Amino acid sequence: MSYMNPLHPPVPSNIHSSYTALAGACSANQPPFAQAMPPTHRRLPQAPLSKVPTSRRSPPCPAVTFDLHGAPSRGLGVPMCELLARSGGALERMLVGANDGVGAQMSGSLGLRRVNLKILWPGYEHLDRSHPFDIYTPAGPLTRGQLAVQVSRAFSRFMEVCYPPAQHGASWRFGIGGIGFNRLMLSALWNVYDDVWLAEVIVDFR
Repeated sequence: MSYMNPLHPPVPSNIHSSYTALAGACSANQPPFAQAMPPTHRRLPQAPLSKVPTSRRSPPCPAVTFDLHGAPSRGLGVPMCELLARSGGALERMLVGANDGVGAQMSGSLGLRRVNLKILWPGYEHLDRSHPFDIYTPAGPLTRGQLAVQVSRAFSRFMEVCYPPAQHGASWRFGIGGIGFNRLMLSALWNVYDDVWLAEVIVDFR
């Protein structure tokens, strides 16, 4: 049975775009497909990391993508609130490749067992938030579904504990009168360098 989420109505082909907010940081690993978004959806802009090493210890790992079964196009993402609300069986029916062991590809040539997610939300970049994830469990590599839940939980905690943003991030503020967690959609995870990853997040401004 396919899953269709009401947040993702069919999208006209004339608004297809291959743009990604993280293209500058991860140009070697852009997904090989066009993305289409409704006009009310915007990608979260993330500033380049200020402390990227001049040389990598290993080649970048492929991006990990998150797509809904039945979505009209790849790259539209999955609502984070849905990822946290659903059990394992429901998650498998909602998320494409939920049981894929993506932790193995994320370990890369260094054989990493843990990676770090950086969250660079506009107006909060000075906080330098980093969330470590174990990409192997006693049962084996972390699955796409497990990873999606962990990333969503990290963004939920981030929105709960952060202070009001600087003035330049006012349009992206969250909390009362701003963006709610239920408006965030997880589209992909990108390997910036070595064990550091960024999330491609889409925000619904309806």
